[in-house]
Amino acid sequence: MKFFVPSSFGKNADAVKFKPTAQSDTSASGKMKKNKKKKNKAKPKSEVTGRGPLAPPMPMESDDDETMTTVRRVKEGKVDKKKNNKKQKQQQKQIKPTPALLEAAKESLLEDAEEKQSTSMGAAGGVSAFEAKLKEQLMGGRFRFLNEQLYTMNSKKAEQLFKSDPEAFKAYHDGYRHQVEKWPLNPLNRIIKMVKKLPKSLEIGDFGCGEGMLAKSVPHKVYSMDLVSCRDDIISCDMANTPLNTQSLDVAVYCLSLMGTNLKDYLLEANRVLKMDGLMYVAEIQSRFDNVKDFVRKLDSFGFTLLNQDVGQKVFYFFQFKKVRNVGKVANVPALQLKPCLYRKR
Repeated sequence: MKFFVPSSFGKNADAVKFKPTAQSDTSASGKMKKNKKKKNKAKPKSEVTGRGPLAPPMPMESDDDETMTTVRRVKEGKVDKKKNNKKQKQQQKQIKPTPALLEAAKESLLEDAEEKQSTSMGAAGGVSAFEAKLKEQLMGGRFRFLNEQLYTMNSKKAEQLFKSDPEAFKAYHDGYRHQVEKWPLNPLNRIIKMVKKLPKSLEIGDFGCGEGMLAKSVPHKVYSMDLVSCRDDIISCDMANTPLNTQSLDVAVYCLSLMGTNLKDYLLEANRVLKMDGLMYVAEIQSRFDNVKDFVRKLDSFGFTLLNQDVGQKVFYFFQFKKVRNVGKVANVPALQLKPCLYRKR
């Protein structure tokens, strides 16, 4: 197509030529071609995925199942909302106990203990309340262990136990004194009152004497016997086989000393060393008895008859027997057993 400049611009004006433009094809075949091109034209990515142009890039596919699941759900147009797991957030906020942190906590506790110790120092001997409490706990633990051993083994093994560990006897009686302080009454004090009423000429055997307090408290001649001797006047021996002469004692005392698994050997020894009509005093913890009448009946087989008993106490039972016949060391007597007295941790 040519455009001419009007004549008013002058005769020397040149004509400007433009490139021809494609004319629109209004025919039916032309419309079909355009529709075909539109069909073949690739759709924008946003139209395929249903995501806007400003949507974040899609994650790369991988072999991980979780990632593949996420990609599939995104392609389907589904978006998972993050769960607000409060517990998980709290756990994430918690400080993990690293070795350095544990060591710092330990040092802090030790510093607190030392501070408490320094502020509670006593004037007597410089012993603190902290040290005293710790010592009490250790003493109580060892006493409970030794006490259980003595109740669950025979007297021969108990003797060997204390010979192999001389300090164990002291530890046991230190713990025993601590237990006595918690009792409503000390049964030994009642035994002492009973012995004081007897003629002073009578000779007494204290079987399982411990620290020999009976001998210190009465005017009588007392043979104090135990597995370990903590004084010169205490005889170290097995109570089932004492060095005393046959029928040499007027009174035999067993104050909380019927311990072990061979009680019948103790009572046969008492029958051997007691004179005829001699007395035997027994004090024991009431919880050790299943049947008091059965206990008294069995002692008749050992040559003893009951004179008096006090089983009305809440903690202790007291018995007074008299020897009525000799039975000998090898007598055929029934088995005799009392329940062990085991102290619980407080």
